[in-house]
Amino acid sequence: MSKTQVTKETVAYFGDAIPHFLAYFGASLTLAVAFLALYVLITPHKEFQLIKAGNNAAAVQLIGTFLGFAIPMAVVISHSVNMLDMAMWGVVSGVIQLAVFFVISKIFPAIEQRIEENCVASGTFIGGVGLAIGILQAACMVP
Repeated sequence: MSKTQVTKETVAYFGDAIPHFLAYFGASLTLAVAFLALYVLITPHKEFQLIKAGNNAAAVQLIGTFLGFAIPMAVVISHSVNMLDMAMWGVVSGVIQLAVFFVISKIFPAIEQRIEENCVASGTFIGGVGLAIGILQAACMVP
């Protein structure tokens, strides 16, 4: 096989693959934005306002939770059979992350107030648990 053939095949493959990349990337960004919007809407404190005010606890909580959503999404994208499959598992990932917050807030009822007070330990705990659960989800979502 000549170098020219390899280059033409590579360019052709890339041309065929880029629409799929764009579709999955666009869908995953849409799911990510939807997850973040829903998460900050239903949690009792206003993460983005707290972060804007310099609240490190809220930032750590939100980024840990978001990574706990994104890591399973990355695994699902690489193993999904189609866009619907990817989207359904994305919803599962989001629901589980929301459940993590609510379970922790029931076990530690003052944790929400502690985040508002910029208790970094509380934000780190929620974000860390969300990240750990996300890693476990990712491992379980591979067929």
